[in-house]
Amino acid sequence: MSAVKSMAKSMYRGFFFLLLLSLLLLGATLLLAVLADPPLMYESVQKAFGMN
Repeated sequence: MSAVKSMAKSMYRGFFFLLLLSLLLLGATLLLAVLADPPLMYESVQKAFGMN
C-alpha cells in the first residue's frame, strides 16, 4: 500500500511541477512581449478585453 501512496505522491508532485513550469513560461513570454513593444501590447490587451 505504501508503494501506491508513494507513486501517487510523486505523480502529484510531477503534475504541480509541470504546472509551475508552464506558468513560468507563460509569464516569461508575456513579459518579453511587453518589453519588446509596450504600446502594441497595451493595444492588444485593450482589444482583447474590450476596454476603451
